Amino acid sequence: MATTKARTSTGAKVRKRDTGEAGNRGEFGTDTRTDADVTVPQSEPGSGPRAGKEVEIDLSARIDESAVVGDGTVVGADVTIGPGVILGEGVVVGDGSTVSAGTMVDDGARLVEAVEVGQGATIGQDSAVQARAVIGDGATLREEVSVGTESRIGRDAQVETDTRIGEQVTIDEGATVGESSELDDRSVIRHSARLGDQVTLGKSSEIQAETVIGDGSSIGSRSRLEGRFGDELEVGRRARLLGGATWGEGVGVGDGVKVQLDHRSHFADDTNLGEKATITGAIVTGELSMGESAAIKGGKLPVTLDGDVVIGADAELGGAIRVRHGVEIGESAQVDGPSGYPEDVVTELDDGCEVLDRARIHSGARLGRQTCIGSSADVGAQVVTGVATDIGDHAAVGDFSRINGSAISDHARIGHGVETGHAADVGEWAVIEDNAVIETYARVEDDGYVRRGQIVGDTVS
Repeated sequence: MATTKARTSTGAKVRKRDTGEAGNRGEFGTDTRTDADVTVPQSEPGSGPRAGKEVEIDLSARIDESAVVGDGTVVGADVTIGPGVILGEGVVVGDGSTVSAGTMVDDGARLVEAVEVGQGATIGQDSAVQARAVIGDGATLREEVSVGTESRIGRDAQVETDTRIGEQVTIDEGATVGESSELDDRSVIRHSARLGDQVTLGKSSEIQAETVIGDGSSIGSRSRLEGRFGDELEVGRRARLLGGATWGEGVGVGDGVKVQLDHRSHFADDTNLGEKATITGAIVTGELSMGESAAIKGGKLPVTLDGDVVIGADAELGGAIRVRHGVEIGESAQVDGPSGYPEDVVTELDDGCEVLDRARIHSGARLGRQTCIGSSADVGAQVVTGVATDIGDHAAVGDFSRINGSAISDHARIGHGVETGHAADVGEWAVIEDNAVIETYARVEDDGYVRRGQIVGDTVS
């Protein structure tokens, strides 16, 4: 016969018992219940649960006779242990807890108080589940997992070794959390999401369904993520990365960033988005660097960024725009694309273009490879530039002009419909009126003037 000790509260409890042989006639005796040795039969058919040595089982506990209770285990008051449950050695099942059928609670695990464990779950060695937490059917907690108060682990979820889960955390059905991760209070992991090893989630952050977060990632408080994210992701507070895009390794995202992109977008390794950057209505394929408060907002047709692109702080890209590999857009620059126009008039920046700080590119402009637009320059609607065109600081080019690999110096003014040939040179403060033509290799001197419709084939002063 095995001997167990019934726990009692600090106050003495009174248990009534029948004192008569053939009925008590309404008369009862009383016994004061303190620590008392209770005889529990060893595993004999129909004799109750199989209990090890030096166990403590409160008399109010309900334990199915097919359950196994290991050496040194403590079962508190009003506990329910279902059929086929195995409690390992040194387990503590706190008052009011329920462990459903077929569950395994490994050695040294602790269910603190009013914990609910579903059917077929596994609680790993030395794990701790705090008060009023819920562990769903088939869920698995590996060794040394800590689950905070009122947290909920869903059906078939899996939490790997040495992970710390805060209070009121929700891990939905089929989600996986890698080893040595930390989930702060009120964070949420939706169904079938997968977090790698050593991931940190800030308070009240949320990982959307089927999202993948790579190893070593850190997500700031109140951020929401959706998509596939590589290793070493760093996301600040209150960020929104939604829509299902794919992100490479080593991505950095500042506080307050908002991204809403679908599965067509693939951010390359080392992408960096500054604080309060915004991307919507776009397709990104490559490494993107955006400064603080920069914004990309597509229209009926998206902004397309194809390759490595750098966008400075407070810059804005809006409408249908194509940006090719190696483009750099400076701080507070503005690039406009048409909204709802036919696709053949989208604004386009070809490989290696550079748009400096505070420059403005109007709708439908097409900048050829390695075009440089100077600081505070203004390029009109549907302007076309050839390869290696250079437009200087504060220069202005009117609508529908064609600048074919020419040099437009600082403060020059180019009218509407002007055409300049290859290697033409327009000096500083020069003025070219509408529909003029500056032929190949021709030059307009500093402060020069070309009248409306004039054709220049040599040099004009």
